[in-house]
Amino acid sequence: MNLEQATRHVEDNLRSALTCLPARVRAERVACGPVPCDESADDEPVERFVASVDYRIHDVPPEEYGRCLDALLAWWSGNGFVVLTDARPRGLYVWVRHAVDGFQMAAQANDRGELYLTSTSPCVRSGGEPA
Repeated sequence: MNLEQATRHVEDNLRSALTCLPARVRAERVACGPVPCDESADDEPVERFVASVDYRIHDVPPEEYGRCLDALLAWWSGNGFVVLTDARPRGLYVWVRHAVDGFQMAAQANDRGELYLTSTSPCVRSGGEPA
């Protein structure tokens, strides 16, 4: 899998997970881009990247965030993801990883009343060689 394919898979994961949220939900992509996996020496190029996409979820009142995380957790559990962190009830944060392909997702609410859904890939090489 190359970086372009990993980015498409990350987007597909996000779109699929959004189907478990209320129909009125609007998702806005707020960040997208490769993140280097490797520390680069002075003049050496970074060769491995993580595909990463962040969505801000709109049109859900903060009092419904807990139910949204419950729905996402149920969807993730039914689609091959395992829980890495579930910070509830103290915090509204859940982080999961797909048991087979290693792609990760997280949902988090912040103290400004915003809800985010993130998806990332494992490290991939930009050209698609094994990482």
